Order: sequence, then C-alpha cells, then structure tokens
Amino acid sequence: MSSIVLWDVALLITLMMIGVPVALTFVAAALFLIVMGDYGNTSFMITAGFAKTSSMVLLAIPLYILAGSIMTNGGIAKRLLDVADSLFGHYRGGLGVVTVVTTAVFGAISGMASSAVAAIGSIMIPRMVEKGYDRGYATSLVACSAVLALLIPPSATMILYGWVTSTSITAVFLAPVLPALLLISLFCFWNFVLTRKMPLVIEKKVSFKEAKENIFLKTRKAGFGLAMPVIILGFIYGGVTTPTEAAAVAVMYAVPVAFWVYKDMTWGSFYEAVWKAAQVTAVLMLVIFCATMLARVLTFEDVPQQILTTLLSITENKILLLLLVNLFLLMVGMFMEDVSGILLAAPLLMPVMNEIGVHPVHFAAIIGTNLGMGLITPPTAPILYFGTLVGGVKLPQVIKPTLVFVFLAYLPVVLLTTFIPELALWLPRLVTGL
Repeated sequence: MSSIVLWDVALLITLMMIGVPVALTFVAAALFLIVMGDYGNTSFMITAGFAKTSSMVLLAIPLYILAGSIMTNGGIAKRLLDVADSLFGHYRGGLGVVTVVTTAVFGAISGMASSAVAAIGSIMIPRMVEKGYDRGYATSLVACSAVLALLIPPSATMILYGWVTSTSITAVFLAPVLPALLLISLFCFWNFVLTRKMPLVIEKKVSFKEAKENIFLKTRKAGFGLAMPVIILGFIYGGVTTPTEAAAVAVMYAVPVAFWVYKDMTWGSFYEAVWKAAQVTAVLMLVIFCATMLARVLTFEDVPQQILTTLLSITENKILLLLLVNLFLLMVGMFMEDVSGILLAAPLLMPVMNEIGVHPVHFAAIIGTNLGMGLITPPTAPILYFGTLVGGVKLPQVIKPTLVFVFLAYLPVVLLTTFIPELALWLPRLVTGL
C-alpha cells in the first residue's frame, strides 16, 4: 500500500472525527488523490465514479426516499402510529412498543433510518413525554428503533450492498429480516423493564368489544398505508417488477393516497417532500461518486488483498476473524452513516469473507446489523445525535438507555447473526431458492 493511500485514509478519518459532513470528507479524499497521487491520467477514477452513479439499480434509492418523504408529509406515518397505539397503547409501557413497531414499519417503507427518526420522533417523543416517559429515554428508543430501517426490506442499505458486491438484491433484502424481528422483540422486552419505575399515565382499559372496534377502525383508516410494504414486496418477490421498478410503484402509490385518500398533503407539502428527497439524493450521489473513486484507487493499490493477508497473518481461526471483522464494521458504523459504511467496507472485506467461506447473502446480514449498531454507539453515533436534535435533548440524557439497548439487545443479535448463518440464509433460501 502506497503512502499516498495511507495519507488519504488518514485525511478521511480525521475530517470525520472533527465533524466535517460525510459527503465533503469523501470529496476531499477524492480530490487529494487526484492532486497528490502519482497515477498519471486520473480520468480512470472519474470514469469509475460516473459508471457507478449511472447504474439503474441506484435509481431505486431516490425513489424510496421520495416515497418516504411523501409518507411523512401525507399523514401515512400518523395513521400507522394510530394502528399500533390501538393494539398496545393501553398496556403499561405499551407506548414504547408502539414506538418500536411503528418506527420499524415506517423505516422499512422509507428505507432510511434518518427518515424514521424525523417522521416518528417528531410525533412520538412529545406524546411519550406527555404520558410520563423520560424525554431522554423516549429519544433513545426512537433512535435505536430507527436503525431497523437498515434491516427490514425494502432497505436502501441492502440495495447498495447488493449493487456494490454484485449479489442478488431480492436475496439480500431478506437476509436481515429474522435478525430485525429478534431486535424488535428485545427492544420491546427492555422497554418494559426500563419503564417499570417511570410515572406512566396508563390509558383506561376498555371492554374487549370496544378494543376490537377501535383496532378495526384504526386499521381500516390506515389500510392504504399498511398495504404499501405488502404491495412493494409482493411485486418484487412475485416476479412482477424489479426492486427499482417497485420503488417507482411505491411513489406512484404514495402520491394518490396522500393527496386524495388521506387528504393530508397539499401542493406546498408535496413540493417540500420532493425538495427534501432531492437534497438527500444529491448528497447521496455525491458520496457514491467520490467513494467509488476512492474504492477504485484502493483496488488499484491492491488494498483488499492486503487486508486479507494481514488478517490471515494474525489468525486463520474463522471465529476470531469474524470477531475482527465485526469490530472493524462497528468502528466504521460509529464514524459513518450506513451508505458510506457500505460503500467503504463491503468491497474491502468481501475477499476476506470469500476466503473464510461466508456466503455473500450472510455477509449482508452481518454488515447490516454491525453498521446499525455503530450508528447508535457512542461516542460518534450519527443517528443518536440526529435523534437528540429531533427530541430536543442533550446527548448525556440518552446515553444510559442507549447502552442498555446496544449491549443487551443489539450486540447479542449481531453475534447470533454472525455465528448462526441460517439466521440470515433461511428466509432467502425459502423464498428465492438461494
């Protein structure tokens, strides 16, 4: 590995540590290679960037972002909350379960953890505080639950992974589903434990008949929103559309539902949704373009093979190698959001996975759960910081509950996913015949 690459990686890490936006850090790293690198004609890097960003597969990501933005402004998220509230809201700690379930569902449809924090957090955090929940705890629960967006299909992160590693996107969509269900269960369990001493306001219990009628009413009102993930995934796994075409279907479905069914969206809010989606997409494409240039140079310098050689020189034990890979992915997740983490880590570590016999679809679940844990692990924790902005709290107020969720929920799931391959492979094999 040449010294220029080492300096470039050091620049990338330093800029991230001092808080420079991720997109700008990748721009700086790419420019550093172009200006300082001794690669002759650097057009090969720019060509690689354009080739990747022009991929049809990537078109799915801005479309899912737009669908999620329309859902946020079109009242779909609020109705999903009402359904979950009718099911669990009358139990002690039930509002926390509502938050976990709704954030997971919304994050899955929008495909982005940050969208789930913004949409669900802005509604649920004030509601939870009103019902006696600690504000720091409520913020922590929303942020930790939002990371499930990386794992439940259709996930923008899994689309990127499949695209970067040339793995079936329909298969990698399903790989993290069982780990995600485990996480939801553990989050709900620890929610009941952590809220047992809080002065919660419990909704008055109603008769079974009244509860059933309320559930039916709320489900009927949210029916169009609840049908959205069923339609998207049904089209993909039914062979009707590709994941990219399904993303377009999601947008075409969300627009009339928001405008004419729920009637919560105006032309002004639609413009705002499109504008926000365009901003997110522009930043995302800039990151992908520059990260691709960086990855091209790293490949040119044979860095993935050198990483493989270095790890195998430490140990050839598969269990120890997987632990080292998990540690590396956790560090990546702590400093980068999921998109940048996938773009950087997947190409670097794939040779290691191939060498030790880890299936690419299994690795999708490993990298998804690890990066998700990194997003909420202090000291950097990008999604946790974003959650504090939405919740209006300071970071120390959310640290304690977050550490409980990380060490007693997320970490066990990461280890189970890593060392029990069937947890990731069973569902893809069942549905796609992997």
